[in-house]
Amino acid sequence: MRLIVRTVIAAAAAAMLLLAATRVGIIDLPRKYDPFAVPDLKDAPGPFLSTQLKLLDIDVQNCTAALRRAGINATILPYANRSANCALTDTLHLTKLSQSKLTEVQTRCNIAARLYMWERHVLQPEALRLLGQPIAEILHFGSFSCRTIAGRSTMSEHATANAFDIAGFKLRNGKTISILKDWPTNTAEAQFLRRARDGACDYFNLTLSPDYNKAHADHFHVDMGWLRRCN
Repeated sequence: MRLIVRTVIAAAAAAMLLLAATRVGIIDLPRKYDPFAVPDLKDAPGPFLSTQLKLLDIDVQNCTAALRRAGINATILPYANRSANCALTDTLHLTKLSQSKLTEVQTRCNIAARLYMWERHVLQPEALRLLGQPIAEILHFGSFSCRTIAGRSTMSEHATANAFDIAGFKLRNGKTISILKDWPTNTAEAQFLRRARDGACDYFNLTLSPDYNKAHADHFHVDMGWLRRCN
């Protein structure tokens, strides 16, 4: 037992020394292996993705820097108080991700960054593997909506643009993949949609699909609220 404790302590000390060395420039640690580095959205996710993404949540400057490094215009819009429960903070206009476009939408910066990584590292590879075509456009129902959760008095994450609803995808050849129409089928399109849903769970706190309830029969809901669920 003592040997195990000593081994753990030694490993922790070595990790701390390694991180300290990266901070002062002695060692050039690849960004994906540094838990205290703002993530490179274009790079394949590393073992500290969850920790790195939190850096985007706590500081919008980290978020805009990550998006700009990925080639996305990240101009934060002025604070807007739409009502007592619906305020827009740290939002931007989003029109494209790594390879696909989307109808212009106002959403929070950290939502945009996660959408970028999901599209680049999940959607595009799975679309090529299962459908033989890249995703050209993400079809959506928007981000901001000053309302409560359906059937409840609690405000929705949409009320602060801290959520996003995806309706489907358009391939480069023009074919449309619809969550409403293709999810219930036994096709490659349905398999792609399930891989897309599962992949979104790696980036968002809450991911809801048609498997959750009838209200989500036509879209995926993703958000960065306090509730954690993948369904």
